[in-house]
Amino acid sequence: MFTKKAFTQNLEKPACIKHGLKKRLVLVDENDDEDDEVSQDMESAGLEDNGNEWYNLRSQDQDDEYDDMDLTESTNNDDEIQEDDSHDDLEGEDNALVQDQLHRPELEKNNRFEISKTNKRGPTMLHLVHTRKVNEREVIICNEFGQPVGPATKEKDIVGKFSRFLGTIARNHSYAPLTYSSWHKVPHKDKIWEYVLEKYDVPYAAKTWVLKTIGNDYKVHKCRFKKKHFYRYKDNKTRLMNRPKNISADDFSQLLRLWSNKDVEKRCLRAKEIRMSQKNMHTAGPKSFARVREEMRNDDPNKELPSLTKVFERTRKRTEGRSYLDTYDDTAMKIEQMKNYKPPEDRSDLVDPFTVVMNKEHDGYLRLYGRGVTKKMLKKMDGGEEPYMIPGGLMESFQASLEVEKTQLFEMRKEIEDDHQRKKAEIEAMKKDFHSQQGHFESRIQSIFKKLPIEVLQDLQDE
Repeated sequence: MFTKKAFTQNLEKPACIKHGLKKRLVLVDENDDEDDEVSQDMESAGLEDNGNEWYNLRSQDQDDEYDDMDLTESTNNDDEIQEDDSHDDLEGEDNALVQDQLHRPELEKNNRFEISKTNKRGPTMLHLVHTRKVNEREVIICNEFGQPVGPATKEKDIVGKFSRFLGTIARNHSYAPLTYSSWHKVPHKDKIWEYVLEKYDVPYAAKTWVLKTIGNDYKVHKCRFKKKHFYRYKDNKTRLMNRPKNISADDFSQLLRLWSNKDVEKRCLRAKEIRMSQKNMHTAGPKSFARVREEMRNDDPNKELPSLTKVFERTRKRTEGRSYLDTYDDTAMKIEQMKNYKPPEDRSDLVDPFTVVMNKEHDGYLRLYGRGVTKKMLKKMDGGEEPYMIPGGLMESFQASLEVEKTQLFEMRKEIEDDHQRKKAEIEAMKKDFHSQQGHFESRIQSIFKKLPIEVLQDLQDE
């Protein structure tokens, strides 16, 4: 059963922070469809991708959330491919020897590094958001695909904090236990969605994106958890002795049985090979492609959406002076091919050079659009979809407020008209009174002149 009390208990600081040693856990806020591209390759090979260290292959100093990641150990973190619980048998001595042989190079390399003694920030907790009341919720604005794109300003990035909030849910054992072999098997996703709506006012169309994002953050968290508590030690006995305090002994033992399975290990190694073979990695950081596209549309004088070629070039831009793990030669060549592409003369329809250079799209999703966008959704948008979505309750509130304002404006206009008529009547009355007094004054003057002697009248005329 999911309760706020249980959720709050899981938000307590880890033991390493309480004792003054803060080991940073990195949260990927808003991942994009680049991970989907990798997953498609893995699915075609019959693998399940539960490791998401794709971001380790980006710029080494791309953002302060990544500064403490050991990039030399990135290959250890991709091996989190899991399978059904039917393989969860207790490991024997032979299996322990196999694990030791498979991971001995990684273990020897890991042992050369000591945990930093410097005090560093822990994982993002966002206590203020989790303790927020319903009437304090912030509104999230989505684009036509149901992807959050705002509000975001230089002073306050609400949508960015919203993504980090989803990451805290993915790391919470009450909502997303690590004992499940994949995010697809985590139950009660509707409960998670309901909790999100308690803290943010989100359009219903964003539900798919929200759950996919939490699922991706769940994979990232599980992968780094495995690196920290599985690969660091050579046998399960040592791992159990160093069990983290935020997971029970039974759950941790179940995880160890799963990760020690030989079939799972082989699939992990295969998945790692596929991930390491990827090229043209983006440098957009944790910002989603949906937000990148929205920024490019706002920068355009005509407020038009950017082409896929422009998005590809923007998300592969490299900063001079920074070091990157992969070469830029292949990416630069493809960008140049897109810029120089000329469609055949016998072709009348417009084709984006990106689709020609990078080959056709995979089934089920579209590249460079962000998480959750499909060809069907794109066709629906071409049929005249609204460019932005806001929560239904907020829309009703706007309409009610608009009606109130219209009524108030009508009443103000009526008051102004009545006041105008009243002042007009007052002016007419004042004119009438003035003319009356003027006539009375002239008659008084005439009567006075008549009573004056003739000599006086003559003197007045002479003057």
